[in-house]
Amino acid sequence: MLGSTPKVGEAAPPLELPAADGSGRRALSDFRGRPVLVSFLGPAHCPFCRAHVIRTIQRRDEFARLDAEVIMIGYEDPQDMTAMMLRNLDLPYLLLIDPSRDTHRRWGMGEATWRAWVRPGLYLAAVTSLLRREEQFKAQPTPSQMTGDFVVRRDGRVAFAKVLKSFHDRASVSTLLSVIASA
Repeated sequence: MLGSTPKVGEAAPPLELPAADGSGRRALSDFRGRPVLVSFLGPAHCPFCRAHVIRTIQRRDEFARLDAEVIMIGYEDPQDMTAMMLRNLDLPYLLLIDPSRDTHRRWGMGEATWRAWVRPGLYLAAVTSLLRREEQFKAQPTPSQMTGDFVVRRDGRVAFAKVLKSFHDRASVSTLLSVIASA
């Protein structure tokens, strides 16, 4: 069942999932006292999600200066995530796996409606991806799972919430860092 997107100022919904590296379950509450960026990722083949991961990694020193934790949440098999989205990347962040997508839904992210597919920016972003010779889309069992970014304050309340309206309209990493700095 699809929950409502957490609103700024509300307590963040529960989050406890297995780590992709097999080190056990981790919970958002493990990081109480630190600001946390929670980034839900799409399918392992999504070039927009990979670009978001790369931009986040490029700014890791800024996240560290702010004593912020970054949690990325995928829903596909960890080997697929590593082989496709995270290939050749040294991911310094915690990657959790939500195979049932229950946590995605609890945080207000359902599957895309037809509106997500008719946004002009999606096609501009896809053409840009083609011109850059980035890996292209492949058929997946849940290619329309929507994603989002959330910043959770030190006290466990939401400071920023954005569920994507299309597959490419993520908040910029600069915006996320700015929110974390004031969280």
